[in-house]
Amino acid sequence: MTQRSEQLVLDYLSEVGLALHGRLTPRERTAYLRGLRARIDERRQAAENDDVDTARRILRGFGSPEHLVREELTGRELDLEDDEMIPPKPRHADRPPPPWRGGPSQGFLALLEGPGQTDQRMDGRAARRTGAVRGYRLILRHHPAEAVALAVLVLSGVWWDVAFLWVLGAVLVVLSQVWGARDKWIGTGVPLAACVVGTALWEGEAEFVDQYIQQALPATGVAGLGLASLACVLYLFPKAARAARAAEREAGSSPDRHRLANPGE
Repeated sequence: MTQRSEQLVLDYLSEVGLALHGRLTPRERTAYLRGLRARIDERRQAAENDDVDTARRILRGFGSPEHLVREELTGRELDLEDDEMIPPKPRHADRPPPPWRGGPSQGFLALLEGPGQTDQRMDGRAARRTGAVRGYRLILRHHPAEAVALAVLVLSGVWWDVAFLWVLGAVLVVLSQVWGARDKWIGTGVPLAACVVGTALWEGEAEFVDQYIQQALPATGVAGLGLASLACVLYLFPKAARAARAAEREAGSSPDRHRLANPGE
């Protein structure tokens, strides 16, 4: 097993995981990827050697990640050309350069750039990136509860007089079916921790603890809560947008699935 061949397999599994997002539950997706990894490793062990060319040939036998998911979820066999499978070189060779070398911006700057930016996919095709406005529209269409949660977190972050609304946003984050357990801990725990730290940094004086909290919380605690809420929005938004894009693709392919499931109609 070489490092390059192993990285090629990991990149392939990562792309399959992205293709499965929004189509299976996290537990089902994990089980599917574990089984797929076992099937790939079985073929690698049966091969005479495990170099990059062998790993690439094995992955080509499974097909591109998107087509693999479509085949196994719908039972539809696709006739694909070899050049539609995986690129003839490791995925890291197709990655765009970092922003300081002329590549596209990531994170918060990527949200501001809007649509039109592209990323290189495992199958060699360019995947269109979604801007903040269109991304939020997709979230609102497919995951309205998450869209409301993001809006509430933004509102409580920029308008501290209504910071009490953060509780509503936190409840929606906890109840979300899109964000995982780690995302929920970050989305709710970080603002609370920032609020506690902000309250502790208050430089005023109070004779009793309850008086200290009553004065420090609106003075500095709310500021910490608001700023941390905005930071959490930057963390939660891309995950919700990816899930919404997956749901949008799923909605676009649902007529084909319906015809496959009901061939007589």
